[in-house]
Amino acid sequence: MLLHTRDFHLCYNGLKDGYSGCLFIIRKDIPHQVLFDDPQGRFLIIHILIHEISYICINVYAPNTPMERVKTWENILQVVRSFEHLQLWENARIVMFGDFNMVETDTDCTKVPSLISSREKGLWNEILDSLKCNDLWGYIGGHSIRYTFHSRSHKKAMSRLDRCYYSHISVLFPASKMWIDATMLLSDHSPLLVHLVDSSWIASIPDRLHRIPLRINHAWIRTSLFKTKVDDLIQQVLTLKLSASLKWEALVVGMQGVIRDCGKYFSRVVKAEAEHVIISLTEKVDMG
Repeated sequence: MLLHTRDFHLCYNGLKDGYSGCLFIIRKDIPHQVLFDDPQGRFLIIHILIHEISYICINVYAPNTPMERVKTWENILQVVRSFEHLQLWENARIVMFGDFNMVETDTDCTKVPSLISSREKGLWNEILDSLKCNDLWGYIGGHSIRYTFHSRSHKKAMSRLDRCYYSHISVLFPASKMWIDATMLLSDHSPLLVHLVDSSWIASIPDRLHRIPLRINHAWIRTSLFKTKVDDLIQQVLTLKLSASLKWEALVVGMQGVIRDCGKYFSRVVKAEAEHVIISLTEKVDMG
């Protein structure tokens, strides 16, 4: 269901059987497209474009019962696999959030949790692996207020059922934040608020690095040696579990090493070729 107000678009897929479904509220100046609307109202997937960056947003409202949750995870996984080959999906950053109605670890609840089955755990891990997403709590959350759900029947039972997962944590600026608004209780849940800020390269790059020029002979760029060394360096940097600014620092330092090594190699090649030319000219002169 698509609704419109003066300032916002509303994408909603709630059913008429008592629960709320999933809702996106999107500013009218943000281009968006509904990619998948779950007929059961358990998840809603949209694509939005912000500052020329693509985002795939997955809003989830999981069932309470394990069997129904497993069915929801199967449906999500099927949809993800049907979309992940598309260029739109490949180039996008993935954000998945909502009420998942289960916890992954004992620390996410105050009472002994009902362990999820191996089947459900396997499906859930497949979803996270396919989306390449991580729980933002350990990266930009983790303050003293941890729980989003408060049981009405068991006053001391609290859980972190509401979570947010993101695929590009490495590009986030330290100013990114996630917190639980404990001053507001919506039914038996407190809102989870997330503010994502991409890295500002000018602010993130240490002063001593962005002024260092990287000077190379343009002829090197066409050589397989230089291309191979640069490609190897990029792959090494991408595997580092560091922030975006530290990865940039590692790339700059590594490039200086690549340039230094290539400079030494090509200087030896030029020297050898020059010596060969001199010897050839000398022989011609000697022969008259």
